[in-house]
Amino acid sequence: MKKLLRVLLLLFVAAAIAFAVFWYSRPADLDFDEFRAAVPHAAASRFADVEGVGRVHYQEQGTGRPLVLIHGNNSSAYSWKDVFDQLAQEFHVVALDLKGFGFTAKPAGDYRVETQAALVVRLMDKLRIERATLCGSSMGGGVALAAALDYPQRVDALILVGSSGIQETRGGSLAPAYVRWPYVGGVVTALALTSDSLVREGLRKSFYDESKVTEERVAAYYRPLGTRGGQSAARLVRDQRDYTRIENSLAQIRQPTLLIWGAQDRLNLLEDGRRLNSRIAGSQLVVYDHCGHLPQEEMPERFAREVSEFMKKAGTK
Repeated sequence: MKKLLRVLLLLFVAAAIAFAVFWYSRPADLDFDEFRAAVPHAAASRFADVEGVGRVHYQEQGTGRPLVLIHGNNSSAYSWKDVFDQLAQEFHVVALDLKGFGFTAKPAGDYRVETQAALVVRLMDKLRIERATLCGSSMGGGVALAAALDYPQRVDALILVGSSGIQETRGGSLAPAYVRWPYVGGVVTALALTSDSLVREGLRKSFYDESKVTEERVAAYYRPLGTRGGQSAARLVRDQRDYTRIENSLAQIRQPTLLIWGAQDRLNLLEDGRRLNSRIAGSQLVVYDHCGHLPQEEMPERFAREVSEFMKKAGTK
C-alpha cells in the first residue's frame, strides 16, 4: 500500500510540474503592439491608467453627446467594431475593454459588475465626460445597470442589449459544465483552451446566422483567453457573478431605457428581456427577429440606426 501511495504521489507531483510548465509557457497578457494590425479601429485606441485596475484600453472617436459602449463577458471593444464608425458620425463614442478583458489589465481581485461600473465612471472622469448614455451588451448591460443605480447623476440613458440583470435566467451558458468542476475545472479548461474550439462553439451559440462566426471573429474572441490573465479573469467573473441586488433594484431605474433583444437569443432569453422591460419603468423593448445574442454584430446597420433614434428621442443629443 505504501508503495502504491508513493507512486501516486510521484505521479501527482509530475502532473503538477507538467501543468505548471504548460501554464507559465503562456503569456501573462496581450501586447497591443504585437496585435495592432489585427485590431479594428486601432488608430482610435488609447490607454489610460485607472486606479484599482492599471492599464485600461479604450477606443474613442467622434463628437457630440457621449455614448459609452460596454461589452459582455469573454468579449472586448471588438464587439462594437461594426457599429463604431456609424455611431461616431453622430456621437462621442467610447468603447472600452473592462477589467480582465481585451487589452486592459487583468489583476486578481474584485470582478463584480458593481466594480466594473466604478471602472466605467473612473474612465469617464479621465476623459472629462460628466454624463453619458451607457450601452451594454450581455454582462455589459449588467454593468450599465449597476452604474445607473450607483452613479445616477452620471448616466443620461441606458441601452441594454441582450442584457444581464436577472439573477435566475433560463437561457444557456457559453461555458461547458466541466468549467464548474471543483478543483480540476480550471485545469481542464486551461487544457481545452489550447485551441479555439470552445470559443468557436460559444460564438455559434451566440449567433442566429452562423456565417457570422468567421475566422477573424473567432481569433479576436479567443486571443485574450490564450493568456494566463485572461483565463484567470474569466474564472473570477464566473465565480463572482451575482445580479441579485440589481434585479431587486430595477424599479429604481429612472433613466430612459431601450432594450434591444434578438428573438433567437439562446443565452439571455427574450423572456428575460420582457422581465427587464416590465420592471424598468417607461422602458422600451425592441425585438430583432432572426437574430441571436449579439444584435450589434449580427444586424449592425439596424442596431446603429436604433441607437441613434433612441438617443434623439430621449433628448440625449
